[in-house]
Amino acid sequence: MTPVAFIKGIIVANINEIPELAVEHIHSFFIPINDTLTDEPIVVISGLPERSQDYGNGIPFQSTKQVQIQLYYPKDYLGDMDAIESGLKQVLLTNDVRCYSDAGQTLTPDSESITNTLKFNYIKEAI
Repeated sequence: MTPVAFIKGIIVANINEIPELAVEHIHSFFIPINDTLTDEPIVVISGLPERSQDYGNGIPFQSTKQVQIQLYYPKDYLGDMDAIESGLKQVLLTNDVRCYSDAGQTLTPDSESITNTLKFNYIKEAI
């Protein structure tokens, strides 16, 4: 299973623990054209380079995988962005996926929507 599919599976399975997010707005790699006109937050999960591998007797036994989650909020979003982001971090932490970077909420110059990028890593055991 790819890191993106792994993380998406965790989020979808625990969507009720993350306020103000809906499964239909959780995407892998890109936002489909049919989900660009919404007044709800959108989540895009993407892969990042593998961070490292650990070896024993010349054989890899685990690796550190990385993903990023980009959050897109509508321009005039009135919901609690911090609660959404904290909910995502907590759900993933409960599943041994740790946040190591939170870029903070920023306003995009083109559409003036609000975005944030969270980066996570986790250990995957070799099979």
